[in-house]
Amino acid sequence: MKEAAEQLSLATRDQHRAELKHVIAMAIPMVITTSSRALMDVADYIMITRLELDAAQAAILPAQMIMWSYIVVGLGIVSVVNTFASQCLGKKQYRDCSAYAWQGVYFAALIAVIGLGLRPFLPALINWIGHEPAVRAMEVSYARVALLTPGPTLAAASIGWFFTGIHKPSVSMWSALEANVVNIVVSAVLIFGYGSIEPMGIEGAAWGTFAGVCYRVLRLAATLLSKKINDRYYSRSTWRPCWSKTKDLLRVGFPCGCHWVSEVVVWSLFVTVLIGTKFGMANLIATNTAWQYMRLAFMPTIGVGQALTALVGKSIGSGHPERAIRETRIAAWLTIAYMGSLSVIYLIAGGYLISLFNDQPEVVALGGRIMICAAIFQLFDAIGISYNSALRGAGDTFVPSAFFVVSTWVIIIGGGWTAATLFPELQSLGPWIAASCFIIITSLFLWWRWHSKVWMNIHLLPTDDTDITPTASPAAVPST
Repeated sequence: MKEAAEQLSLATRDQHRAELKHVIAMAIPMVITTSSRALMDVADYIMITRLELDAAQAAILPAQMIMWSYIVVGLGIVSVVNTFASQCLGKKQYRDCSAYAWQGVYFAALIAVIGLGLRPFLPALINWIGHEPAVRAMEVSYARVALLTPGPTLAAASIGWFFTGIHKPSVSMWSALEANVVNIVVSAVLIFGYGSIEPMGIEGAAWGTFAGVCYRVLRLAATLLSKKINDRYYSRSTWRPCWSKTKDLLRVGFPCGCHWVSEVVVWSLFVTVLIGTKFGMANLIATNTAWQYMRLAFMPTIGVGQALTALVGKSIGSGHPERAIRETRIAAWLTIAYMGSLSVIYLIAGGYLISLFNDQPEVVALGGRIMICAAIFQLFDAIGISYNSALRGAGDTFVPSAFFVVSTWVIIIGGGWTAATLFPELQSLGPWIAASCFIIITSLFLWWRWHSKVWMNIHLLPTDDTDITPTASPAAVPST
């Protein structure tokens, strides 16, 4: 009996070790992928700081956030290509894996066309925000070009999430790294000029990003259509529009889209209006600079989360929810360890890190305080990202998204405005304290939601493999 117990213990230990290795093997390429997209914006920011124009340094993040406010409308929807592809992989419905990717591409084309129609309204929107005239001019210059990127960005995301869903994240990783090289080269040439090419300043950074994302979608599409992928996933024959699968993406992804667009709009208002207009340029530059470091913290964690979505999706699709629970636990501890390490660095050397971008004493002092907030809330952010990603893999998107939408407006905007009004002496630190409270509260809610195991009652795909049309997602209905 004792020998049997020891063998069972060893088998369990080997299983957990294998699951840990699998989580890490999936997470590393996705960390690189998501970090690469963040580094694309950070690289542009670094090059812009070399222009020695405070207006450009203050303008680039608000302009980028305006662009992302539109992109995330579709990004949340196509993100669930990962969920469906991974669950179809678990059920060995290989044809459906690529079919969902193609529906995401068609949705990206629609978003691109609508985006073109929105470009004439950019100057009015940016003037309404009310930054200083020099900053407004550069925001318009960047945003006009940046609004060309949603189409290729979403198409690349859809195909990239297909590869993540079928547990081939390295394909998405290499395309992202190559796109970064394209962005850096094109941005450097256009920002500073080269030979007969006149310097374009901040507008050149936007064109570099556009070139990078266009390269990435072409690279991913070529791989999707390759013989190797087609032989197993029938990617050359599943390209036709399919309304039932599009409805599946909308049903599960629309709550994510609402969540993401609300979050980006709120953070855009937080940066551009609440801080940018209420406290002035020094506070705006401090927030912009601190944001670059926060990206380096949360974007890799989002990469782990995307890998976790694929792992949870496959485990559920193959009928192993307990494995999904173990994979989620592993991913959560990995992200806590990573963001916790950065929290120590931000707490100790936050002011110094800010000074690497801008050495004005006021900016360094303000930025150092913001970095202390980041050091505190990042541990909770790791928890929130992990469990939200696991819930998405299970198709549980409605309740978490509804909670996010309400709490972002109430806590970040309402609480931030209250702090700025009642405690103006804190300057931008007041709104950042409110934002920290938001991250802590929502992360604890997501932890509770996952452990309630409500997601176990959600079935995105039918149990009968002969019926390949996914059923309506309970994630689109509020849980009791």
